[in-house]
Amino acid sequence: MLHSLRLMRSVHVRSIRVRCIGLLLAVWVAVWGAPAYADDLVTSRAVMTDPGGSLEIQDAVAAWETGRFKSAGPILVAGFSDAAHWLRITVRPPPDGDRFELRIRPTFLDEVALYAPDPGHLGTWLERLTGDRHVNADRPATTLGFGMEPLQAETTYYLRLQTTSSALLAVQALTPAEARADDLNRHFIHMAYLGVMLAMAVLALYGLIGLRSRLAAVFLLYLGAQTASFIALNGYLAHFMPAGQAQWGDTLTSILVLFSVFTGVLFYRAMFGGYAASTLGVRLLDAAMLLCVVNLCLLALGQARLALQISSNIVLMLALAAPLIALSMRGGPERERRIVGRLVWLQALALCIMMLPLVGLLSSRVEWIVDAPLSQGVVAALVMGAILHLRIRGLSEARQRAETDTAVTRELLDAERQRADEQARFMDMLTHELKTPIAAAKLVLQLPDASDDSRRHALATLADMDAVVERCRQLDQLEQGRFAPRLEPCRLDELLAETLASCRTPARIGLSAEPLPTIESDRHLLKIILSNLIDNALKYSASGSTIECRLEPHALDGRPHVRFIIDNPPGPAGLPDPDRLFDKYYRSPHAHQYTGSGLGLYLIRHLADRLAGRLVYEPVHQRARFTLWIPA
Repeated sequence: MLHSLRLMRSVHVRSIRVRCIGLLLAVWVAVWGAPAYADDLVTSRAVMTDPGGSLEIQDAVAAWETGRFKSAGPILVAGFSDAAHWLRITVRPPPDGDRFELRIRPTFLDEVALYAPDPGHLGTWLERLTGDRHVNADRPATTLGFGMEPLQAETTYYLRLQTTSSALLAVQALTPAEARADDLNRHFIHMAYLGVMLAMAVLALYGLIGLRSRLAAVFLLYLGAQTASFIALNGYLAHFMPAGQAQWGDTLTSILVLFSVFTGVLFYRAMFGGYAASTLGVRLLDAAMLLCVVNLCLLALGQARLALQISSNIVLMLALAAPLIALSMRGGPERERRIVGRLVWLQALALCIMMLPLVGLLSSRVEWIVDAPLSQGVVAALVMGAILHLRIRGLSEARQRAETDTAVTRELLDAERQRADEQARFMDMLTHELKTPIAAAKLVLQLPDASDDSRRHALATLADMDAVVERCRQLDQLEQGRFAPRLEPCRLDELLAETLASCRTPARIGLSAEPLPTIESDRHLLKIILSNLIDNALKYSASGSTIECRLEPHALDGRPHVRFIIDNPPGPAGLPDPDRLFDKYYRSPHAHQYTGSGLGLYLIRHLADRLAGRLVYEPVHQRARFTLWIPA
């Protein structure tokens, strides 16, 4: 039940994350598309297409007079074309009659020629050029454009656009204050873009360093390419190009755009491969990657427009195909696949909206359509980052499960090894402790005229063997949990007397006992403990020595107990090691001349614990002393 609740909570949290990403994308588009000003100084716009690109300014003026221009909105969307596009605008002067700035976007346009009327020569025009293939001292920081002097109440200007990139053009006339506000707004948005990319890079580095994720490495490559192309597409690269090498900025921008598309396809190829998508879908992505390589070759051959047009179509193809490929995913957790599928559909919708203007399939009077193709990088990064987060989380959980399984397996192997070692020690003990007594007993029993002493020795040897077997049986009962105490009224002095009467040489034992209360304990377990302590003292004490026993009431930890003390002088085996005395199978190095299992003290220590008692050993004045406390 708890696992189900956690699973439901995990799915709910991830669903919330998907909604948050969608909301973030919507806010991003809204912020990006928000105009930096309420209105500009342009009062009218008209556009004409020059298919051959051969018209001069006089031809354009004549075309206006013959009605070949058509009224246009603030955005020109013409897609990829060899044609030149003429834009005729009328600009009113600023209210204070001061200078104004003619802003032209986007900045990746190759060449835009501005024709302004020459105030000193009626009917003639002054030409000025801008674009990413030209050096323009009047160019603003984030757009193309010119600083302008107003001529009269209203002035007509002509602009001629010809570019290898998509013919997407927006022209606005702004006062200096509006231009500075526009720059500030764009700088803020660009910094936000780079901040998002940096955050995604941190996530990718975590996946790359912490989990060695191939998908994280590809995503990091994508972020680098996308950030570099964003900087170039927004005009920042042009400010670092030498004056005579402006055309190289245009070439480098095209390379970065093509490479960013390649890394995007590569990311989806790695991601869908990790989720075991259909072979056909993966092969389609492989073909798209091959086309990206072909595009770079076309660019090297001077076919920049064709390469960029194919690249834009690849992005649109990816937007349409990725959701269908996502439906074929069969690998990974099901809930993870569902979330990834939703993210892919979300990105596909955003990419279609943002890329359609580049290929000339979507036109609008909304200003954000000019910047939409530039913002698709951050949209893709957010979605890819969310997918990577899910993948990293899945890999991390899989690693934790693998580590847990490994730890459990290691513990099982260690436990199995310990059992094997213990069985080996047990067999060594049995072999060592029983083989010699059995041989001695057989020898005595085979003698027809064996003496009584020999027969008694044989019987004692068999009794020792029986004791070893009995210890093994008792140990097995202890480890199987069969020694559950059965409490009943009993007197420890009477139980001790019974034990002493059945021991080997009761005459060697000196007993002093004080009056004792009746206690609640297990008679059978107590008898095992007492008999082991007495047999141990008789076996390992000096020959003919006296074993001293004392039985008395005694408080332990503030509670009434009965204390039993037994001590003896050491025999040939010497005093045992206090640190190892109660270990299983432990016997003193000099004690192997006696038959024994090394289990007796280990056994009775645990039995004393079962009775809530305590058994300790300490050497006192060169005597081995054991003390047993039993609750009264």
